[in-house]
Amino acid sequence: MSQMLSETLQRPVGGDPVYFSPKGYFVGIAKDVVASQSNMRIELPGNGTVVMLPGRHEYYASVPNMVEFCQTSAKDFKKTPLKNDTADDFGRARHIGELLWQAAFHASQGRLIESASNGEAVHIYDVIRFTSWPNLTRLPKTANTMRICALLTRHPSSIMLVSRKLGIESEEVFQVYSAACSSGIVNVISNHMGRADTQAGVEDVEIEHGQEHGLLHSLFAKISGL
Repeated sequence: MSQMLSETLQRPVGGDPVYFSPKGYFVGIAKDVVASQSNMRIELPGNGTVVMLPGRHEYYASVPNMVEFCQTSAKDFKKTPLKNDTADDFGRARHIGELLWQAAFHASQGRLIESASNGEAVHIYDVIRFTSWPNLTRLPKTANTMRICALLTRHPSSIMLVSRKLGIESEEVFQVYSAACSSGIVNVISNHMGRADTQAGVEDVEIEHGQEHGLLHSLFAKISGL
């Protein structure tokens, strides 16, 4: 049984992921603004404006096409520092984490973001979990985003195993994970640079879960027979 499980885990999910740098898109600008804690007005000529107030964890947006806005090259944006911390003329404020989710989700296009919200490199063999649910009623999502969130909020897993566990394309997982990374809801439990070490670590985690389940099943069977 252990040998069969090990062989299953060693089968590749698919080809290596294509990575994208957040610095090439609006998401990179947004992450820099959050890191600097500076109020900023960010404009894309012909496609609206976003005002970010990181000290208040808020943003305001007047953007007719958010997909295009987030997929446009970073060099096309105009940034203007703001002295005040309000933008009431833009309507209702939203939590800045929602903006970061949208920015990475649309920029991803099935690719994996190179770095998480803390700047550390992202690897498909990282063992991670989601610390909270994103507000999917207001955010872009894929057909299986809810299933991905349900899995990763309950059970730590490596990125490369999620698509296999759920039976979905890895590109969909990469898009959701990129958005989650950017919005700051990812907790990296085990971060490994080398594939071999991480693969062994993931196998150990999976086998431990299987052994735990088997032990509980045996105990229940014994108790039932009393």
